Amino acid sequence: MMRGLRQIFPSNVIDTLSLCYALLLIHSVVIFGDFFVAPWMKEHYGTTDAQILLYNVYGGFVYLNVMGNIWKIMTTNTSTIGKILPTLLKPGWQYCAVCEANAPPRSFHCRTCNRCILKRDHHCMFTGKCIGYFNHRYYICLIGYTWLGAMFASTYCMGFTWTVLGEFSFFNLLCFVFPLFLLLFGMLDFYTAIICLLTLVATLFWGILTFLMAWHSKHIIYNLTTHERRHNIFFYNLGWRENIKHIFGCKWYICWLFPWISSPLPGDGMSFPTSGNFENPKDQ
Repeated sequence: MMRGLRQIFPSNVIDTLSLCYALLLIHSVVIFGDFFVAPWMKEHYGTTDAQILLYNVYGGFVYLNVMGNIWKIMTTNTSTIGKILPTLLKPGWQYCAVCEANAPPRSFHCRTCNRCILKRDHHCMFTGKCIGYFNHRYYICLIGYTWLGAMFASTYCMGFTWTVLGEFSFFNLLCFVFPLFLLLFGMLDFYTAIICLLTLVATLFWGILTFLMAWHSKHIIYNLTTHERRHNIFFYNLGWRENIKHIFGCKWYICWLFPWISSPLPGDGMSFPTSGNFENPKDQ
């Protein structure tokens, strides 16, 4: 059992700290919204219990998807471990001197994971795992639902934060942007500093995740990895519908609703059709 847990959780200090930071931030924002912002909205805006319930249902749905996709990224094997690899080097394959085995096309060795990753996109430090062929869907969904959560948290908490700070002024703007700095110098109390910090981080993450969604949308539409995008390799582009299937699977139209919806991928991660040899069933 311990061996299985070691394979799931991050293997180095930086990834472990990044994962702990992400989990701490997620749960801090949830507690902040439920126990501080919600009562304030009921008192100042007359928000009804039904509206609060609606907020909680939305927040709970986003929370379950964020945590579920993190778990699926961490527990899904997307490496060459367990795969039967040929002893002879096939066209398009490469030899990995570290693994001492032949590696399929689009795969690369990750020095952090210490294994070859099928259709490797990048190493995600916030989950401690590489994003590859079998968990790419969960990573895209994680970005999407975290974006929804950050947007909701930022707009939900902003009014409460500025009520605590008071009227808009240059000093209060500094308190919002640099809460820890002012806390260290005794110019801001701990409670206000934490409120400002959580709202600020949620807002910053909303902006960062907007960029990530735009960046990875091209990977989805054109069936790219980060390496292929940087080197202008587009011959795995099969058309937007087939490209989506190669990330989200055969149930691409619904699997994004919940990470435990089964949606088998069309391949095995070891061989890939190209735009030159792919036959679209609609053309037959």
